[in-house]
Amino acid sequence: MRATLEEVFALFGAHLHLLTLLSLTVWLPVHVLVNYLEFFGDPAPEPSRSFAVGLLAQATLDPIAAGAILTVLARTKLGQPVDYWTALLDGARAWSRLLPVRLVLMAVLVLPAVAARDLHPGSAGAAAGLLLLALTATAVALLLVFALAESVVVLEGRGVLSCWRRAAALSAGRRRLILGTAVVVFGLLSSVAVLASLTLRADPALNHFVVRTLFDCVLSVSQTLFTIALFAVYWRAAQPAVAR
Repeated sequence: MRATLEEVFALFGAHLHLLTLLSLTVWLPVHVLVNYLEFFGDPAPEPSRSFAVGLLAQATLDPIAAGAILTVLARTKLGQPVDYWTALLDGARAWSRLLPVRLVLMAVLVLPAVAARDLHPGSAGAAAGLLLLALTATAVALLLVFALAESVVVLEGRGVLSCWRRAAALSAGRRRLILGTAVVVFGLLSSVAVLASLTLRADPALNHFVVRTLFDCVLSVSQTLFTIALFAVYWRAAQPAVAR
């Protein structure tokens, strides 16, 4: 896992300028909108509204950025030149194939959270809690099995019907690596988010539209580490096929 993490951060640092441009092409307008609604919209906006907007963007718009980033990484590995427009166009071309795959993965991810809203206290609630635990474990297992689906779709030209078996085959024997790498990256990003939240609470003057928007943009760029990590695992598993 250490070698994978080193490769992930090396790729992130080497292509930070392109990753930033590609990520913010999608996410800057979203963050401006979400923060505008929070600071200048309704006096007491519902917390779920920002979450819903972010989730919708993650499912429908982020595949463009993900496809573009995967293009940058693959072309770099093959020694081919790549620039912003080439990567963005490749990401846009892959969007129609990547969108349904992202929707399926997002549905698996949010299903336990949706089920959790219906839990009730008492004996029935305890049984429901066990069911929720089983549902969460199943969701995590499925996400690990199909974690490389987006790389398969973008880099091998597969569609929503043909990518799952290929993704499962590539992830076989590497799911602990995928889980461990994802946990490390998630822990790092969560620590940054918590630190920023504590800073805003300690100094309320910093909690305004511009600072929040800038922080959200930094976090979005940092989240490309997940895409890079899954690509690194995919590339090692599929390199002979990709080279052909």
